[in-house]
Amino acid sequence: MKTFFRLLGSELERFFARRMARTLLVIAIGIGVLVGTITFLVTDKHSAPDQNEFERCLEMTSNYEGDWEGTCRMGDNRFQIIWLLGESTEDWSETRPAPEPNRTEPFRGLEGILPAIGGILAILTGGLIGASFFGAEYRFGTIEQVLLWEPRRNRVLLAKYLTTFIGSALVATIGSLAISFSLWPTALVKGTTQGVDARFWIDLLSTAGRIGIAAGLLSIISGTVAIFTRHTAGAVMSLLGYQIIGGIIINVWIKWLAPWDPLFNAGAFLSESDTTKWVKESSFGQTYWIEVSANSYLVAGFIAFAIASAFAILGFIVFNRRDVS
Repeated sequence: MKTFFRLLGSELERFFARRMARTLLVIAIGIGVLVGTITFLVTDKHSAPDQNEFERCLEMTSNYEGDWEGTCRMGDNRFQIIWLLGESTEDWSETRPAPEPNRTEPFRGLEGILPAIGGILAILTGGLIGASFFGAEYRFGTIEQVLLWEPRRNRVLLAKYLTTFIGSALVATIGSLAISFSLWPTALVKGTTQGVDARFWIDLLSTAGRIGIAAGLLSIISGTVAIFTRHTAGAVMSLLGYQIIGGIIINVWIKWLAPWDPLFNAGAFLSESDTTKWVKESSFGQTYWIEVSANSYLVAGFIAFAIASAFAILGFIVFNRRDVS
């Protein structure tokens, strides 16, 4: 066990010493600073709604079910920091509708700035780090040197998978937090931080954590593809081809496969939304597809984990049976 932890430590040290990891981390933080700076420059100060009218509106609607805070804030065009998670507090507050067995309308989850940017960040971070980390091993022949020190291939590959997962998760999480906190000056100076409560902070930090986990799982998939192709560019092109062509094929011809798409499930997991499935409906002599709720975001995360694990198992099989030179 000590030997494995030394191996894992050396892999982590090599990972963070690579230019790709440092560059992606700087780019992720730079994107956050750029987003915050542009938002601050283009945002104008707008007058807020009258506070007395707002409080009276809340009192009048207190006896009604649902979240009326957004309705009472009509006319407030200032930049609101709660937009990080959604348009109104119903996206994360305790009044969120609980899942029901007979509910067919999918819950869209957090539809704010962070989940939207975080999904792209997870794909780019996980895809590039996984593909480059494994692809570079074959390109520069370092995998052979590692096997001279530790000939047990399963241990070597497990350490590399854990390294890519941890590294991708850290870069994606730090990048998503950088984007989030870069928007606070705009809210403080030109907007508002009203509506921020303990639940908001819990969901903000948990969303950043889920973005990191999604990036880590995608890095395992891309790393396995790099093992198959033995080249970084081959893995990146394969993933891009799947994301573009595969997405079109699934959405047009084989919609029933959508709930098993790793990117689809990773997106549902990080945004805390329900996954969906397509069901055929017939009415007035016509047949069409409708989108209904399938699983919760936790199930989506489990499916993404299962798919990444299946790729990792294939990676172990190929890595053990094929010559590394």
